[in-house]
Amino acid sequence: METYENQIKYNDDGSVNVPFGRAAEWYISNANLLKNYRLKNQSRQVTPKLVKAGILTVERKTKTGTVKSTNRIDDVLVLTSLGRDLVSQIELGLAKNQQCWYWVMYCSGDGGNCQRLCGSVGKCNENCENYNLRNNLKNGNDMHHCSVRVISECRLSWLSLENPLRITIQGTHRTFYNNNIPKISRINLTYSVRDSIALSRRADYRTAKGIKAKLLTSLNGASEEVINNALASQRIICNNDKLRQFVARDDKKLKDDTGPRTQLDSLVNNILKSQGFILYYQIADINQPADSPDRYYQLTISDEFWLKNARDYGKICIGIDGKYDLNLDRAPVLSIVTENSAGCGLPVAFALFNKENHHTIKLAIDAIKKNIPCDNEFCEHKWYYENLLSGNGFQRVRECQNNNWKPYILIDKHRPSKLAIQNASHKPILCWFHIMKTFSENLNKWQIPAKFRYPIALAFKIVGRSRTEETAIEMAKKYIEFINTLPLEKTKKDKLIDDLSKNWMCTEWKLSFIDAGRISKNITNRFPWTTNNFTERINRTIEAVYSGKQTPLTFVERMYGIKFQSETIVSHEDLNKFESGLVTLFNTQTIEQQTKDDMICCDKLRRLNQGRLDFLLNMVKISSDQNTFLVKKKSDDLFVSSYDDKPLRLDEEIVRKLNDMINFLMKSLLSENVILEQGFHICNVITGECTCWEYIWNSSLRDKCRHCHAATLLIETQQKGHLEVVNEAKKNLVLYFRNKERVVPASIKNNVIYQGDMEDSYQEIIRLYNMQGKMFEIIF
Repeated sequence: METYENQIKYNDDGSVNVPFGRAAEWYISNANLLKNYRLKNQSRQVTPKLVKAGILTVERKTKTGTVKSTNRIDDVLVLTSLGRDLVSQIELGLAKNQQCWYWVMYCSGDGGNCQRLCGSVGKCNENCENYNLRNNLKNGNDMHHCSVRVISECRLSWLSLENPLRITIQGTHRTFYNNNIPKISRINLTYSVRDSIALSRRADYRTAKGIKAKLLTSLNGASEEVINNALASQRIICNNDKLRQFVARDDKKLKDDTGPRTQLDSLVNNILKSQGFILYYQIADINQPADSPDRYYQLTISDEFWLKNARDYGKICIGIDGKYDLNLDRAPVLSIVTENSAGCGLPVAFALFNKENHHTIKLAIDAIKKNIPCDNEFCEHKWYYENLLSGNGFQRVRECQNNNWKPYILIDKHRPSKLAIQNASHKPILCWFHIMKTFSENLNKWQIPAKFRYPIALAFKIVGRSRTEETAIEMAKKYIEFINTLPLEKTKKDKLIDDLSKNWMCTEWKLSFIDAGRISKNITNRFPWTTNNFTERINRTIEAVYSGKQTPLTFVERMYGIKFQSETIVSHEDLNKFESGLVTLFNTQTIEQQTKDDMICCDKLRRLNQGRLDFLLNMVKISSDQNTFLVKKKSDDLFVSSYDDKPLRLDEEIVRKLNDMINFLMKSLLSENVILEQGFHICNVITGECTCWEYIWNSSLRDKCRHCHAATLLIETQQKGHLEVVNEAKKNLVLYFRNKERVVPASIKNNVIYQGDMEDSYQEIIRLYNMQGKMFEIIF
């Protein structure tokens, strides 16, 4: 086995000095603290800046003597003539010495054997700020999983020394003894071994099996312990699956003559840009500080039809959601979608980053904003490309730039998204599905008894229905009072109260949480969304259409149905197209949806017909306010679970306390002339507010409750005539039930409803309602 022991210089402070090249990697691979562990590395600092200034060149020599330019630990720094002059001035004291290499490598924490910075082993403790993060990491370079660091550094004046590179190993994997060997799940081969594999494959055309046989020659005559250590560390040998993956990836790079990122750059600049599909493209500049947008890679893609749809349908609300598993590199993909008049989701754009933060998200939103057509339906303003000020890319800009396009933006609870949206002058609102998902997970984690979970969730939602900040503050106090009356341990009560005050009603998230932050001041029939399910559906469509493993390159290729071909293989333009892209699929679906009648979701249709039934049963009563109505409660009025449509029988005392909270919330509907009578719900047909459970659980932003639908029909009787509205409501109610009977087996089909005349069918519906009461409503 090759050794560089004689080239290692050990220092008194525990660091070592080594020459540039293979010796550096050899020392790191064989250090006792680092054996059997996989290292990750942050970006190499300082060096790129000096290379760009012409002071240094970075190269390495292969075993055959070929010089390669690269970015590896076995790189060799070489001074240029300008660099040698600068070093001479440093030695004479005429110039300041400076770092030319600074690189931090760190233990990945694979196998769960390392002690994390929060003190826990294998997983973070509940008090850790990383506890709720994906993989317990803030980002791909978060060093939280272990405290071991390998710092390599060099200064310009050291380059003339025999061993210029200083390496310091800091930290420990654990503060206690543990003889378990961590299981490394990813490729951990040294660069020299990777070079040997590539050479065996490209020059000798060896198979993966043949390459492994060649790698094993270094272990000829080795003892069992040495072989075990080699298999554990996986630095000189790996398992067959990993080796095949490595070979396949190297084959693709060789075939295309470039890496996938270079191919993507060519695809963007040579094909997609000319067709206007690229809204923003920026190459990452790692020399920029972390708080600069120029530091990050950014690619925002769209289509002219999508941008017009964003103008026509996305004025009120759009949704954004980042996803990491749409490509092999786990590069974040931001999906931006809107909803058309048929109630279906439409893509607006997709953005690909190297890191998802408020800088990259804002760049994507701004790129869309600069390309939304103006409000003229036949906008013919041209678009053009301009280079970025940094010189690292370009952006598309439309001449008109629609400044009126400022929709609400629906997000999951993600601080970078919120900051980006606010910086782009938009209003962020939270997805209620993810709010309740997080809330229910907390109830489960805190071991709240099952019988109290729904009442607590209802009280939580009552706070969310607040239509002013002042009301929200008062309702939060009522929530605290309600929690304190429950027979729970004090620690659990404190957690519930702290969760509301610190996570939802705090200054940062309050307006994104309550209804007050979702209600537009502009008079419109459309409201912001309450859930972000359209982005989920778009992402599922992408996953369903894609098959096999996708790189960021193939993600973009299949989006537009274009296959990039390297010029060394083929240069004929017609060969670029290889299948219909997802853009074509989305556009076709959109056009088909535009030709259909507006669709009503099944839950909306159900509430509408429940409202028709209430109206036909004369349960609606007018008040002195033309927009406020009283709707009679049913004797068996129960709260129905939205998850399984089963009635929940809550404790009477708890129900009374919740009703007190609802009545306090709805006091704005009451006045001297409008009094809430016993046994009635009160609702406002303009705002959609109501004292019923349905309004509290669903709000009125997506759809009004059944009582508002019933009151709306009563208003129509004053405009069209009572008999006409009644007959129309009967007809629609009967048609709704007939459609439900259509799919029922003949043996249990209700033929009176299905085949009888309109009046007989209606009377049968009323008969069933009188017999079954609330249970009848649940099943329809």
